Amino acid sequence: MIIIKEVTTAKELKQFIRYPKQLYKDCPHYVPVLETNEYKMLTIHPAKSFCDVRLWIAYKDNKIAGRIAGIINHRYNELKDKKRIRFGWFDVDNDIEIAQALLKTVEDWGKEKNLLEISGPSRYSNMEKQGMLIDGFDILSTISCDYNYPYYPLFMDALGYKKEEDYLQLKTEIKEIPEKIKTLNDFVSKRYKVSMKVFKSKKELLSYARKFFKALNQSFVDVYNFIPLTDEEIEYLIKNNFSKANKDLVGIIVDENDLVAGFSFSLPSLSRAFQKANGKLFPWGWYHIQKALKKNDAVDLYLTGVLPQWRGINTLYHYQLHKTYIKKGFKYAITNQQLESNHGCRVWEKYGAKVITKRRCYLKQL
Repeated sequence: MIIIKEVTTAKELKQFIRYPKQLYKDCPHYVPVLETNEYKMLTIHPAKSFCDVRLWIAYKDNKIAGRIAGIINHRYNELKDKKRIRFGWFDVDNDIEIAQALLKTVEDWGKEKNLLEISGPSRYSNMEKQGMLIDGFDILSTISCDYNYPYYPLFMDALGYKKEEDYLQLKTEIKEIPEKIKTLNDFVSKRYKVSMKVFKSKKELLSYARKFFKALNQSFVDVYNFIPLTDEEIEYLIKNNFSKANKDLVGIIVDENDLVAGFSFSLPSLSRAFQKANGKLFPWGWYHIQKALKKNDAVDLYLTGVLPQWRGINTLYHYQLHKTYIKKGFKYAITNQQLESNHGCRVWEKYGAKVITKRRCYLKQL
């Protein structure tokens, strides 16, 4: 018998958060989340001020066999003129009946609220994890993306869900910088009177944090599933992410008036460290993470962008990052998810990048 129960207690929330570790315990490609981060995401994230969120756990034979979240982002629906509910935090045993029961629970809630479509997997917006892995199941996941087994997309196809958008993740070997890239960098810098901001300290970098996210709001305005970050969300991201950044791995392009024109954000790969931490900072999770931050052969590229009026100056942060990566001894760079429909992601082909994973956001009419 399959039972779907809504999460209403602290104990159930803990079970909801920890279920994936049970499901993927023997999978070498899965990277556990830090449980403290996941708890914050589900309880105090500022997006909850404009999102209705409900969590459910599936039980079969008195054992946890799946989980799902239903999310109604009222701000997204208003700004995009949609009547949409999202599903996220979706994990399930290899049993299509359980998957169907979980998804139907979210679908039914959407119908109760007179919504017309369901999409996912996604969370509050595209600033969080989204997309279901459909190719690249033998690749170690990055901490910014979810992993899932190959049977997941088979379930989605069988249950009437269709492709809405696909994401590509690419990996490139870090080699010497071609002379033509340096020449192009110098040309762009002189022509547009823009330059990379050099930060002398972490304090100086943090003084640009809000400018960084304001620029991101303008740069990502037309990106799938994005809605501008609120001031509260920006403060949350600064506290929980930006403040922990290495100043050498944050790139900010400024014009002649010191106004932000473009940005980039990367971080040494923490996938192996998170596996060793197994969801816990203590007693030794923090040690593995700090070690990975200091010595690593791989770097993850999280965010890059330029303001609409500055399109064409991307070379500056690519060139700066390339120099920094070589200096720090990185051998490989892995991009965050790039929309397949975004032709801008082809820039990585110039660096010999290869697609390593593909993830999909699905859509179904209610």
